[in-house]
Amino acid sequence: MSNNLLDVIRYEGDNSSIVHKHHIQDFNTKSQLIVGESQEAIFFKDGQALDLFTAGRHSLNSDNFPIIKRIFGAVFGNKNPFQCEVYFINKVSVVDILWGTDAPISVNDPEYNILVGIKSYGQMGIRVLDSRKFLIKIVGQLDNYSIDSVRSAIKGMVKHSVKDVIAKTIIDSKCPILELSGRLSELSEMVKIPLNKHLELIGLTLENFFINDISAIDSDLKELREMKNARMKAISEIDIDAMRTVRMSEAEATARKNQGFTYHDQRRYDIMQAAASNEGVAGAAMGAGMGAGMGLGIGGELGKVAGQAMQPQSTERCPNCAAALIHNAKFCSSCGQAIVVKKQFCIKCGGELPSGARFCPSCGAEQAKAEKVCPFCQTTVDDNCRFCPGCGHQI
Repeated sequence: MSNNLLDVIRYEGDNSSIVHKHHIQDFNTKSQLIVGESQEAIFFKDGQALDLFTAGRHSLNSDNFPIIKRIFGAVFGNKNPFQCEVYFINKVSVVDILWGTDAPISVNDPEYNILVGIKSYGQMGIRVLDSRKFLIKIVGQLDNYSIDSVRSAIKGMVKHSVKDVIAKTIIDSKCPILELSGRLSELSEMVKIPLNKHLELIGLTLENFFINDISAIDSDLKELREMKNARMKAISEIDIDAMRTVRMSEAEATARKNQGFTYHDQRRYDIMQAAASNEGVAGAAMGAGMGAGMGLGIGGELGKVAGQAMQPQSTERCPNCAAALIHNAKFCSSCGQAIVVKKQFCIKCGGELPSGARFCPSCGAEQAKAEKVCPFCQTTVDDNCRFCPGCGHQI
């Protein structure tokens, strides 16, 4: 520095520097210190941080420079020489710092239960919060400290905070790795809190923090997608089968409705059909148990239906309502009409014959062929006729 009274100390670094050390160390009490906007200047003496100056022009005299009093005790002469180190700190926000995980973070995917390596990158903005702390903790005796130097210094803090937040999110909320990209804004805000605490310890603060992408490494991403596609295919096949079943059921329901056939009728029919198809004891129980109304737990209604179904039917019809008559019935089960039974007797021994018998069960004599008569209108019909030519009823 020259010996002129108006010597000036000012910042001589560029915009890429966060901290710049002035190359002159010898000053006098008539020098001028100029600190720019978004800057601070700190004087060091024997490695100790002393006075700090904010933006503006400052005269280095005993009135506004307490270090002079501490060094000299009192002011004497026009120029009091002293030696100090001056650091200029750029406190402007640096918002274009890029960060990324240089090595994959290993986490367990909760959906497919496999270990996956994930990578992430983004952008952040920082500024110097405490110049004195930042110089002491990070810069030390370096003459210049650039933005790249800051990025290298905080890289470990960023990776640690990002890894902890992502792992905690996956574990606590069971979030699949393939769905993390949909929660970038939420995760960015979550990372800011612990990361800012780390930065404040070295005199920095976060202006903003963004996670631009979270994804699995290529090999693991391929495996995850294959597992997802296989699951989706299986689910689709299940859905197709379920839809087919629903449509078949709807078609059967429509058919029953058109036929006047209810769901309960169908269920009774299914159970009776299943019981009748059983072999051995189970099949025999259909006639004995279900016919008596036991139904093996099927219910009284089904027992009644099954009992009626298992009763032997005759070819005769009720002369009143034309309902089929149960064999040897004395009354019609539909309308209650009394049934007059015409008995037949053997032409040889006089024994009673079963209806339609051709031979006597007592003496074995062949019986005369009887004429077939319609039970509804008493019209004589041929033996082979299924419908009466007189009234049209089925015989």
